[in-house]
Amino acid sequence: MSYRTKSDHQNQVDVRCIAEKILLMAPLSVNHFSICKSKPANFTAPTMPVTTTPNAGLDNTSKLPSEQIRQTLTRDYSTLRFRIEYGGYLSNHLLHAVVALHELGASEQKIVGYAAHYTQKLESEGPDHEDVIEGASTVEILSDEEVQALLGKRQKYDALLAYYAREVKKLGVDGAVCKHLPYLFSGLAGALLHGIIQLGYAYHIGGDRLVAEGLAYQHHCYLPFDEPSMSPGKEPLRHFTRQTVLEVADAVTSNEFLRSEQDRLMNVSPIKDLGVGEIQRGLNVLSGHSERNSPKAFALIWRQINEFDFSTFNGTFALDIVLWLYVMLEHNDFVVLHAATSAWSLQQLEHLLSPSDKAKAWRVWFHVTLSALVTARARDFRQQDICTESPDLEVRVAALPLWSELRATALDLPGFPDEHVYKMVQVAGDHAQSKQSAFLTPLERELVTRTAALTVIAIPFKPYSQPPQ
Repeated sequence: MSYRTKSDHQNQVDVRCIAEKILLMAPLSVNHFSICKSKPANFTAPTMPVTTTPNAGLDNTSKLPSEQIRQTLTRDYSTLRFRIEYGGYLSNHLLHAVVALHELGASEQKIVGYAAHYTQKLESEGPDHEDVIEGASTVEILSDEEVQALLGKRQKYDALLAYYAREVKKLGVDGAVCKHLPYLFSGLAGALLHGIIQLGYAYHIGGDRLVAEGLAYQHHCYLPFDEPSMSPGKEPLRHFTRQTVLEVADAVTSNEFLRSEQDRLMNVSPIKDLGVGEIQRGLNVLSGHSERNSPKAFALIWRQINEFDFSTFNGTFALDIVLWLYVMLEHNDFVVLHAATSAWSLQQLEHLLSPSDKAKAWRVWFHVTLSALVTARARDFRQQDICTESPDLEVRVAALPLWSELRATALDLPGFPDEHVYKMVQVAGDHAQSKQSAFLTPLERELVTRTAALTVIAIPFKPYSQPPQ
């Protein structure tokens, strides 16, 4: 990992200034190397110059072989060594972080160093921990009925892992996901979306053990958002446009009943006794869980979703929408970021679902995303659409750092940044390669994805304990 010296300043891009200009919707100069000479006094993000160092992963040829990453993850970083959760309920992000670093083009030294830092907070398995996949003698062999009874109970993870490992061995990775994902995607909100994130990142990099771990974790943390039976509306279905998406986002985030239901139920049993964080408790209130939720709140959000046409909805649509919402907020939102990384994760798996199940899965995802916006108290949407068509849209895109510079900047951040920074830059960079016109045009997508990467690099996350007013 290299650092720029003062003599390199003339070749640096001040990411903070560019991000601030974008986020304030100010016009950008084509020469983005000279946009900002001074920094706003109240802008406190750490200095993060864009560099073009050899470690930066400027193209796919610099990436380590995927098989090497799979082997390292399985041997050194899987549940053979570290538990899937720590601190009672926090999700182990190590697999996601390593895969994101790999996709950004990180060196082996960078990946190993970051993993060594990250694992300090994880719960390690002891030297006598049995491998539940490779013939452990004491692991419980679960029947299908027993597995079903454990859905969302957050119990017996090792037994679930052994079950899904047998399924992967018998059916292959694709076969096991095809068989089980239709019964799991309605619970993708569990553990703040980390079950589906674990599975999506595992599937992306490959590996039987890693995929079995993802299936087991999605089962383990399942939080139901099953679509209730509702009569079809009389009005024509709405199409996904920036106006309609912002309208529905504003409708749910400004709804006093939804907020008051969350505040009320989060502070009484059984939700206050769950032993999870505030964000997860908030999602429980808006979920379909029969013992924890507000049925009226759950139905209210579903009625909003039922107004939309999902016939052509897919991962490209989802990522367009959520990344646009992310940059339309006037802060860097940690909860909405999870909606983005979960959309990318589900996109890795959507081809394994039938057309009807794929539509259902994305409806669930959109419901969870709207619920996440409510939970995050994310209401400070910009007055002006960042993608408003104008003659200078191409100029604005050209003013932004290239993806090679953004990847380099992310990898060269000093110290050990939050792993979500790497994941968002990786997801945004991957999505930028899509040429499909969906919710955004390719040019609008380039603006949104680069802005998302700049935002997560340069702007600190808004603390959940201080939601926007």
